[in-house]
Amino acid sequence: MQVDNTPQRVPELWFEDGNIVIQAGNSLFRLFRGILAGTSSVFRDMLSFPQPPEAELVEGYPLVRLPDAGSEVSVFLRAIFDSNFFKPFPAQTQYPIIQGCLRLSHKYEVDHLRLRALVHLSSRYRTSLAERDTCRFQYGFPSRNVSEIVSWNTDAMDLGQNIALIQLAREVEAPWILPHAFYDLCVEVQSDFADLLREGASLGSEDLARFLRGHHLQTLAGTTVILPSLSNPPYDIEDCKSAAKCRMTRLAALNALRREIQEYPTVPLSVWSEEDWRFVPEQPCSTCSSALEEALRDAWKNFWDGLPEMYGLPSWAELERMRVAALGVHWWRS
Repeated sequence: MQVDNTPQRVPELWFEDGNIVIQAGNSLFRLFRGILAGTSSVFRDMLSFPQPPEAELVEGYPLVRLPDAGSEVSVFLRAIFDSNFFKPFPAQTQYPIIQGCLRLSHKYEVDHLRLRALVHLSSRYRTSLAERDTCRFQYGFPSRNVSEIVSWNTDAMDLGQNIALIQLAREVEAPWILPHAFYDLCVEVQSDFADLLREGASLGSEDLARFLRGHHLQTLAGTTVILPSLSNPPYDIEDCKSAAKCRMTRLAALNALRREIQEYPTVPLSVWSEEDWRFVPEQPCSTCSSALEEALRDAWKNFWDGLPEMYGLPSWAELERMRVAALGVHWWRS
């Protein structure tokens, strides 16, 4: 099958009164030199050079070729020329739009657009477990507190996109994204590395080594961090109303949790919830139930606190300082 490589106009970004033509891949854009130069210092410097006599022209206007993917250039330029296309957080958007706008606004030094894209991206990748547990994406108009909103749907993220996101975070200097992104990649890969070996080269050798080490530790965490939580506090919980029954209940819960960890070893933050008590024949008393839930929360927090170290990254405290420096304390208002 023959592929048509003829450059094609992008209708939304082909202005009949434009005075410069941009080509990226097979995409053509007819735009306004002054707006590009006023928006981006890199474009301003690029367009300030006089055109040589033999310069390429399209319909009589100078042609500038960009080495970037046409799909990313398209969303980046639409964000510049169409104020309704990529609105600030908490307006909903899509990951490919965030990716294209973030990468190219970083590269071409469009600071306001870079900040906007970073805020959107960071709405999913939090630095505290409490934020991670409460933030959600909602279709339609969000009804949650603005600080709990995720502005894009992460359900469709596949292996390739998870890898590309880690690469993007490195590229745009957003390391606070990485621990959560590595966690998600581990969940995606689970125990089958065949796909990772095909697509993982773009991670780079250092991040690939980090991932392999972290994957091993994250897979063990269900057994080493989460499972012991149902054995603590001590075997007989003070003020337990039915010690013998609660002992059997906790033993049944340990067995259920062990089976779930064996089936889903890479998701230690999701292997047990309050709803899972329904799989246990008898419920613990209210005192034991509260104590066990608190022990589980402590186990999850211990895992989360150690997540950056698993992947050879700075501590959450240091990563949060980086995030505040880049986005501000109340970043969702940026």
